[in-house]
Amino acid sequence: MRLVYFFLALPLIAADPAKTLAELLTLLLPSRVPADGRLNPLDKTWEDWVKRTGELPPDFDKLPSIPGLPDPLQGVKTQAQWPARKQQLRKDVQHWMFGEFPPTPANLRAVVTATRREGAVTVREVRLEFGPDHRATLRVELIIPDGKGPFPVFLTNHAHNRPWVYTAVRRGYIACIYHATDPRYGNGDDSDAWLDIYPGIDFPVMARWAWAGSRAVDYLFTLPEVDKAKIGITGHSRNGKMALLAAAFDERIGAVVPSSGNSGESNPWRFTSDPFANESIELLTGGQSHWFHPRLRFFSGREDKLPVDQNTLLALVAPRGLMLYTGYAESASNPVGFEQAYRDALRVYRFLGREQNIWLHLRAGEHGTTAEDVEIFCDFFDSVFGRRPRPKLESWSHGYTFENWRRLSKQVIDPLKQAAISDPRKQIEWALGVEPPAVPNMQLRHSPLEVSTADNWLAGMFKRPSANAATRDQIAKQGMAWKEVPIGDGVIGDLFYPANQTAGKLPVVIWLHGYSYQYGWSMQSPWLASVNDLRMDQRPSIPNLVRRGFAVLAFDQIGFGTRVLESREFYARYPNWSLMGKMVADTRAAIDTCTQLDIIDPAHISLMGYSLGAKVGLLTMALDSRVHSLAAIGGFDALRRATKEKGVEGVRHYSHIHGLMPRLGFFEGHESKLPFDFDAALKLTAPRPVLLIAPALDRYARIADVVATVTPVAYQNLTFETPFDFNRFRRQTQERVFNWFATTP
Repeated sequence: MRLVYFFLALPLIAADPAKTLAELLTLLLPSRVPADGRLNPLDKTWEDWVKRTGELPPDFDKLPSIPGLPDPLQGVKTQAQWPARKQQLRKDVQHWMFGEFPPTPANLRAVVTATRREGAVTVREVRLEFGPDHRATLRVELIIPDGKGPFPVFLTNHAHNRPWVYTAVRRGYIACIYHATDPRYGNGDDSDAWLDIYPGIDFPVMARWAWAGSRAVDYLFTLPEVDKAKIGITGHSRNGKMALLAAAFDERIGAVVPSSGNSGESNPWRFTSDPFANESIELLTGGQSHWFHPRLRFFSGREDKLPVDQNTLLALVAPRGLMLYTGYAESASNPVGFEQAYRDALRVYRFLGREQNIWLHLRAGEHGTTAEDVEIFCDFFDSVFGRRPRPKLESWSHGYTFENWRRLSKQVIDPLKQAAISDPRKQIEWALGVEPPAVPNMQLRHSPLEVSTADNWLAGMFKRPSANAATRDQIAKQGMAWKEVPIGDGVIGDLFYPANQTAGKLPVVIWLHGYSYQYGWSMQSPWLASVNDLRMDQRPSIPNLVRRGFAVLAFDQIGFGTRVLESREFYARYPNWSLMGKMVADTRAAIDTCTQLDIIDPAHISLMGYSLGAKVGLLTMALDSRVHSLAAIGGFDALRRATKEKGVEGVRHYSHIHGLMPRLGFFEGHESKLPFDFDAALKLTAPRPVLLIAPALDRYARIADVVATVTPVAYQNLTFETPFDFNRFRRQTQERVFNWFATTP
């Protein structure tokens, strides 16, 4: 018997702009009034702007879906064509993301307000005056070292972070600080007044701060002490976004180090959707509605429709100096997004013959910077400016490419000659590759179990219980107990269960996380509580499930969280296996652990996965009969139908971007010949209970293709729901999943 349940009747998804706007107003959380700046003189929020202007989203049916990064070199055949292409890209970037700049003022004048000596430097304070009736002003501070100039310049708006410029001055740079930044730092934001001085200009914060950097450069160009060919700009966090934007639009800036600006800086918006569990378009344009042009919010959940992306900004800096800089474990970052953006920008630099001018550094640590980071900034500026050439820095976290895998594995598959595989299990085994023989987890036979992640600095940063006493206290206050348990080949999991458990054995749910490379199954924010945090829509509330009488086991997949660097050498070590195969093996090892724990009922081991985790869960359940039930949210793909014309990542998602199942890459353009698709896994789950949730607006898998693939496999215990939503794991969806587990026998 086949029963297919729809959470909402599957609608015809029209792209009528008025209807799209109504959907967005329903689907997106209300935006907040900015606490530290203005969107414009008339509107406090995105909703205000929409109501006042009457602007509608674009007709998304007429915008092509670009699942990969938009190509900055599209239509460019020669280097002579690049300047014209840049001008068009700049217009697109302003229209869709950052807003307008006023005309460059022709009346800038500088008023020196103070000059003093401090040690071996001269400090000069200046007020720049420009614009209509010279009413626009910008405070600039120079710290000029003694000696014979002209000097290179270290330009920043980090007025509150003085040690940055101290290091630069010690390295022989003039430090130039301009006061267009968050007013919360105590020195005010000079650019806020420009909203009233330049009425009618769509001039959000990032555009104002970047334009302010150019006004500082105007002044620097008047000074004999300045080496005008050696001006480097940098900024951190939101100021990193500013620095990249300024360099992308001002050719006089010779090099830029945008530091940890993450979303809206060097991490493309296409790698910020909810599966990546970082700062999405919805989160940033809702929480910081004054940073970007309101038009950007229209693309929430439809990031693939953006005509440009942050890789476009990176390309606009070429061929001048550019170093991408972030922490691979920053909660708001995504190392794979950075790597993809870097590779794409590198194509442009190679095209222009300046590959040595673009660097990548994914450092250890969270969001803050150290003195060594600023030294590296100066190393980069020195190298690009020819002061002290250094070897190019190119550090990776993931580091995977399909081409490198082909070289290591020496595999060649002709999709037109590949024989079909009829057995669903053999289809999955083909896709996962050859798993090396495993050793049983003999540690489980010993008591006490001596495992700990306490010495792992990432565990401490993520506030995992083993390394954080405050977290353990919070667990206890939630009425839960916790222990670490060993999983397979040296992997450690965190088991949560009711503290008052005294009799009987508990059903367990194994949580399989999404593409949260930067922190795995958890994050720095309070992952234990159901707080009003947008990012809580990207992982389940563990206490809410434990309160229903379940134990919950969570662990990091290879390449994620505390294991973020483990995938770098995986294919050098196991060229014929796959990362997805290892994830499935680790999940099966987690099941082994659960079957041997005294408090767990081995007959009730369930899996819950979102995005990547849904894929891992489906394949694990297909191969392991011990799985009692599965909730898979936003992860089912219809690969044989995912052709290029559908505008989805398709097999490239697995073979070229994330390196999950490289073999699939040989079938790009020949998807119908694939020996494997996810219906094979679904067939092998029957007749066990499965809750399969496929959002109707999922940009990674077209809902009509998913329905067409799932429907022929439908069986009595399959609950198939297609909520009208983007690919998200919202709290209401979490509650739906928890209730399903609680009511499934």
